[in-house]
Amino acid sequence: MKRNAILVLVVALAISAPAWAANPFGQFGGKVGGGNSGAGLLPLYGWALDDDGIEAVDIMVDGVVDGRANYGRARPQVARQYPGYPDSNRAGWVYQLDTTRYLNGQHTLTPRVLSKSGEVQYLKTLKFQWINLTHDLVPFGRIEFPKHQAELRGHCNLATPSRRWSVVSGYTLDTGVQQEDTGVGYVELLLDGAVFANSNSDCFRLTDVGLVNCYGLRRTDLVPIFPHLKDAPHSGYRFALDVGALISVFGYSEGSHRLTVRVGDTYEQISNIDEVVVTFSCDDVNTTPGQDEESIGDLEQPYDGQLFSGLMQVKGWALDWEGVHHVQVYVDGVDVGTASYGFVRPILIPIYPGYPDRAAPGWEHTIDTTALSNGAHQLEVIVTDDLGRDTYIGRRRFVVVNHPRP
Repeated sequence: MKRNAILVLVVALAISAPAWAANPFGQFGGKVGGGNSGAGLLPLYGWALDDDGIEAVDIMVDGVVDGRANYGRARPQVARQYPGYPDSNRAGWVYQLDTTRYLNGQHTLTPRVLSKSGEVQYLKTLKFQWINLTHDLVPFGRIEFPKHQAELRGHCNLATPSRRWSVVSGYTLDTGVQQEDTGVGYVELLLDGAVFANSNSDCFRLTDVGLVNCYGLRRTDLVPIFPHLKDAPHSGYRFALDVGALISVFGYSEGSHRLTVRVGDTYEQISNIDEVVVTFSCDDVNTTPGQDEESIGDLEQPYDGQLFSGLMQVKGWALDWEGVHHVQVYVDGVDVGTASYGFVRPILIPIYPGYPDRAAPGWEHTIDTTALSNGAHQLEVIVTDDLGRDTYIGRRRFVVVNHPRP
């Protein structure tokens, strides 16, 4: 009888063992876009969780750590499947593996997950084949701003004393098998296929924007993503267009135009790294309420499908050429308050020259989810400018999970 009681106690303790006893877990998705081969930078992705929180995800090549992955990417599906974990809202990780640091051939890749309490778990090992040849390793990068199909406005009346500039910005990098064939040599902006500016010959400083038509701008945010590329800390580029002058002086029409960024590396290999189609227009500011320009902005938080209990922080940014009057927040179509406006967003200052609130366009608002029913809800944000025009800037679905008070 005493023995049975002891067994029952042991089983009960095992069943009630604290969650922190569990090892980290997750998934290695492999190469972004699929496949098991590549050259140059190999983009890898996956996710990881632990009940104590994730400290780091290290990527091992043939059993040796190559570097630390960039952890903290939103993975809504993971958040829905594993609610309540410390990092469930941002469980994703990515890593850019520089394969030029290894011999051509087959290699094994294994993510190693470390929890904040020191537990270690190895995710599934995958095999990859890479073959690096100098002529295949061309520059790469992105146009981050403007987005595809954006409208770029300008002062077409040349008598207007101040000019309105449109910024084209992003990053570009280059990798190579040898030191002498690694690195960006120049960056060019092409307008409808013709060279508009070259970073080596046309770089200058523009008031209220900074360096334009230049390469080598500071981008420390890219260092964790491209840890082995020496140029990552200064891999940014920025160009500036006076759309009004292009239309009024240089004969470009209002309407659709193509922007292409072309990059040459130090080995004289050339690549069109990205391209966007935009619309040119004269602003001819009309001050009649309801006919002025729309506001622009973003709803940064929450992420779509995110779970909340208690207080929920909502935040984003908003700009308007006529000035932002206020930002209103709605849940399920019901007004839940006016957001606090005027938070600094340094990254937006150089890409939105001329906007009156660009120095501090951030907004924030707190919602008490205990006033809402458990389950899915719809969040919406509307910006009103100083002339009275409303602009809808974002919508998110979120889920309330409040436990009843004892």
